[in-house]
Amino acid sequence: MEKDYKIDFEMFETLEIIKIIDFFMLIEQTQKKKVNKEKLIEGYREYQQILNNKTLEKKYDKMLYEKAKISIYQTMKKYLDRI
Repeated sequence: MEKDYKIDFEMFETLEIIKIIDFFMLIEQTQKKKVNKEKLIEGYREYQQILNNKTLEKKYDKMLYEKAKISIYQTMKKYLDRI
C-alpha cells in the first residue's frame, strides 16, 4: 500500500522523516487493529519533538485526515484519555 504523504522533506533529516511516516502508519493502524498504547504514545511524543510546531502538526493532521480519514488529534485524544 503506497502512501503519498505530503511532508516538507527539506525541513527534516532522513531519520526524522522515517519516524514521521512510521507514526502516520501507526495512527492508520488504529483503524484496523489494536495498537500498543505505549508504543503509540511514545511515537506521538517523538513526532511532536521532531515537528516542534503546532501549525505543522495541524497541517499534517489535516493531510492525514484527507488521505486516510483519520485524525491524529482525535486518535491521540482517545488514547491519552485512557491513561
